[in-house]
Amino acid sequence: MQLFAILEQLFSRADTSGKEKGVLDWIACFLKRFSFEVRWQEYSPGRWNLHAWRGKNPPPFLIVTHVDVWGKEPEGRCRVEGGFVRGRGAADPLGQVVALLLALSRSSTPAEVVFFSEEETTGAGSWNFQFAREIRGALVLEPTNFAVCTALAGDLDFKVEIEGLAAHGAFPQSGVNAISRAREVIDGCYRAVASFPSHPLFSPPLSLMLGKIEGGSSSYVVPDRCLLECCLPFPPPLTVSQAEATLLRFIPQAGVKVEVLDQNPAFELSAKEEIVEKLVLSIRQRVGFSPVLAGMPSWTDATYLNLRGIPSIVFGAGDLSLAHSEREMVSLKELAVLTDILGQFLTE
Repeated sequence: MQLFAILEQLFSRADTSGKEKGVLDWIACFLKRFSFEVRWQEYSPGRWNLHAWRGKNPPPFLIVTHVDVWGKEPEGRCRVEGGFVRGRGAADPLGQVVALLLALSRSSTPAEVVFFSEEETTGAGSWNFQFAREIRGALVLEPTNFAVCTALAGDLDFKVEIEGLAAHGAFPQSGVNAISRAREVIDGCYRAVASFPSHPLFSPPLSLMLGKIEGGSSSYVVPDRCLLECCLPFPPPLTVSQAEATLLRFIPQAGVKVEVLDQNPAFELSAKEEIVEKLVLSIRQRVGFSPVLAGMPSWTDATYLNLRGIPSIVFGAGDLSLAHSEREMVSLKELAVLTDILGQFLTE
């Protein structure tokens, strides 16, 4: 009941990227009730991060998550059915947020937490956050099915413009169909990802994220242009430049223009890293099992934290594959387990 009560409050205020202030205000009030000091960071007009700490000597590790939800949520945002919380944002990230808040409310130990904005779009929250002291590690909360993600996939977000030659649709041989050519480009993109060396922590293997295709106007016109937007994930230790070179090697070049929209490196932390050992020990002591070490196949705030020299891992309850969809859900039982694990992490 306590989990669901906090979830209702978060769901009633949660919003898409750029509109996070309402839920952050509620979180700040909640934390103040449990002896936290809060600091607001407005990193651009109307864009906020919330930084909070308790105790004169905060621990050397941060716990962080984001508060924005992907896309637009339909009516009936938060509901419980068969022991599951269902609704857009239930697992990514609101379930993680509620478990963290509940763990903090049940402890009086020193702690330091950050709630980022814009994770689902630009990542500007974690990119612009300013740390006032040395941080030895960060635990980033995202749905991972309780796997401890010590490897982070890199990503190459890109747009492809494919040129064709218009003609009457009844005479396709008189033109060049840009949509048909796009199929060749897509096949090449998939072959590029498949050519990357396998990594033991990514199972299933990384796959192309093909998210958008536009082209054509009528079945009676051979389309002279087609647009694709994709994300090419790649495992460590590959570099961004190696991933881009592989992509260009596998796709046609004539009449094809590739524009890189965003790029991020891949990371891998040792299982002996202090933040990893601390979380694994907390899981064993609280719930009695040894977690699986895995790779995070999607970008998270952990990427930008690692870029700034803060060893960061990803962990949480729920199934990431259901996020960003109408099927998104997380079980109350898993959230209760996550609350217990975070409680142990805080007191360990």
